[in-house]
Amino acid sequence: MTNETENTNLPAPPSAPRRTRSVAGGLALLLSLVTLVGLGYVWYVLSYKAHIVGLDVTRSFQAQSAALVQLDHKIATLDTTQSADRKAVKDLAQREASLATTHRPGRHWRVRAAADLLLIANDQLRFQHDIPLALLALHQAQRELRRQSDPRLIPVRRAILQEILRLRALRRQHTSTMALELVALAHSARTLPLAVPRVLRATPPAAAKAGPQPFWRRAAYGIWRDFRNLIRIHKEPVHERALLAPKRAYFVRENLELRFYGAQLALLEHRPALVTADLDAAGRWINRYFDVKARASQVVLTKLGALQKRTSALKWPDISQSLHLLRKLSRAAS
Repeated sequence: MTNETENTNLPAPPSAPRRTRSVAGGLALLLSLVTLVGLGYVWYVLSYKAHIVGLDVTRSFQAQSAALVQLDHKIATLDTTQSADRKAVKDLAQREASLATTHRPGRHWRVRAAADLLLIANDQLRFQHDIPLALLALHQAQRELRRQSDPRLIPVRRAILQEILRLRALRRQHTSTMALELVALAHSARTLPLAVPRVLRATPPAAAKAGPQPFWRRAAYGIWRDFRNLIRIHKEPVHERALLAPKRAYFVRENLELRFYGAQLALLEHRPALVTADLDAAGRWINRYFDVKARASQVVLTKLGALQKRTSALKWPDISQSLHLLRKLSRAAS
């Protein structure tokens, strides 16, 4: 009896391990299904992309084949055109050779070319003041007349030679001295004092009235005094100087130096118009950014004015004698 009672009081075995095994098996099955689905999707995507890539490759190959066919057609057309052009050029060369042998150009062709060159030389010297281009035109005209080998053109050639010597002498006229003066002005630009803006003088305070004042009068006087100090009206007979930061003063001086060096280069190239333009720009730059009342600035402006007068007073020689002689000979021959 006691044994049966003890057997009935024993606890039942635990059923948890069976549930755990069933849950683990379900999870494994779910993971395997997910893996199979993922592998199937990846296979589908790869096969679809391979199909698309194959279609693109086929289309691009067909397009390239069509382009190559068109290119071959264009090359054939160009070859045909090039052969036709070669034939035309050959025919023109043959015609030119035949014309050169049958109809040789006479003296009038070279004489007219020399007259045009002399006219260009006169125009460049008179209107543009361009000595190098005038010299080049004179040398070319001399070369054309020398090829003509006509003794009647010797006076014209002699006149052209004299005009060339005059222009060469003009190139050496006061060039070195003026160039050195421009270099000195460029160096002095580094020490010129910059313009300082005029400082307004403070309004002297009004003398306080003797005796006690009422409150409203003192308040009104204080408001009026603050308003007068806030707004100031003054008359300036000349334009205000430009305000420059200390870092920008370097660029102002460099620009002034570049103006002087540009005038020197134009002087050495014998271009008086450019020299005058650069000197005028330098004068305006000094009047705008530098203190014109300082002694150094006045000295620079005086030298600058003297250089401008010397540049405008340069005498240009007359090179029209050869042109008149050539035209006279041409009229006599015709």
